Amino acid sequence: MNKKERLEAIIKHYSDGKPSVFAKLIGVAPSTISSWLSRDTLDYDLLFAKCENLSSEWLLTGRGEMINIQTATFNNTTTLPQKESTGIEDKLLAIIADKDATIREMAEEIGVLKQTIVQLKQDNLGRVSGAESSTLAGAG
Repeated sequence: MNKKERLEAIIKHYSDGKPSVFAKLIGVAPSTISSWLSRDTLDYDLLFAKCENLSSEWLLTGRGEMINIQTATFNNTTTLPQKESTGIEDKLLAIIADKDATIREMAEEIGVLKQTIVQLKQDNLGRVSGAESSTLAGAG
């Protein structure tokens, strides 16, 4: 199994086969996914970090199972492994990731707008105080 085939399998599993949804899920541009597919390459570190339960052996070699089935520990007790998520869960996770990205973009835009407002207020105060001391302000 080559890298392109592994990446296609990952995209199918984590985003119902939609590369643009998967790109948002892992925080890269859709063009990055297209580039990986066309060049038969991928970012192992990023995929391993962002794709929960992805088998490192499978990611590196294509051998074994794509998803690790491990026991999870919580509060020092062992729990049964969670079943593999269904398609609807993957879709919901992709929607949440998309909404999170939108919220981050909006938060950045709000920050820029707040800075602009502060700058405009400072500029306006400078003009008002400058007008009071100006000799032209008394003319009229």
